[in-house]
Amino acid sequence: MHKNILTEPVVRFPGSKVFRPLGGDRHLSVVLLHGSEGGSAGYRDEEAKELASHGYSVLVLCYFDCARKPEANSATLKDVDTSMVLDAIQWLREQPFSDGRVVVNGWSRGGELAMIVGSLNAGGRLPEALIAHTPSDVFNGSFNWLWTDAKCWTCKGPSCSKNSPKSQFKWNGLCGPDDPNRIDLTKSAFLINGTSVKEGSRIAIEKFSGPVLITVGTKDKMWPVDQTRRIEKTLKQANRAAEIHYFEGDGHIFKGSKERCRRNLTLAFLQKVPKNADHKAASAYPTISAPSHAEAAR
Repeated sequence: MHKNILTEPVVRFPGSKVFRPLGGDRHLSVVLLHGSEGGSAGYRDEEAKELASHGYSVLVLCYFDCARKPEANSATLKDVDTSMVLDAIQWLREQPFSDGRVVVNGWSRGGELAMIVGSLNAGGRLPEALIAHTPSDVFNGSFNWLWTDAKCWTCKGPSCSKNSPKSQFKWNGLCGPDDPNRIDLTKSAFLINGTSVKEGSRIAIEKFSGPVLITVGTKDKMWPVDQTRRIEKTLKQANRAAEIHYFEGDGHIFKGSKERCRRNLTLAFLQKVPKNADHKAASAYPTISAPSHAEAAR
């Protein structure tokens, strides 16, 4: 489907890949961040290929659960230092295919990570712009999908039913070493300079002066849309350049024409990223907007 694209593994970031157009031209680059499914799932590769087919260089950055074998247990999202994303931004800027501009684009927990990166006091290491799908406005704790899997819990007594209280079950060690009962879930999964913060702490996204694009479904049952509404309010009060799109009736994952619309919004946003790497030169962006999704899907 996508031709004239080069795909390369990135030794600097194990489990990560770069998708970029063939040729010697310099391009805007994107750091694409997966969600709680982990980097081994490869869910963002197809979007990376599409972005590359439109002339962008894309680093699909694996920040946890990298290169896992299919039969292995999934890794826990925990103790991920945000400096990895800053390092990825710098790495992209140093590549011969880069024009110096980098955008961080995160999905779900990756959207949370994108918001955190934007809030850092990192000066010139920050990206030119941020994109997030259904992000969080607060730091969240560690997580593993196996924690929600019934086979990973065994009954402590002679018998249990699906309605038995959680206290009647114990962690099945065959599902891995990370017993959630032994992990401090009051600490954030993402670290700042090697240190966690309290789970639920607000992400100070207003510190980021560059343009921001956010998409979210109003019926998202995994991460409430109110998180995005609070981000929108914060950015508006700080007079930041933000483009927020609410997809009425949609959930956490978009499909069909709605997903096509989301990707078109991303492509349109990338075309407007300032070439002078000046966050304050984002006059092409509205402060807050909600354009027609039908129009964006054309």
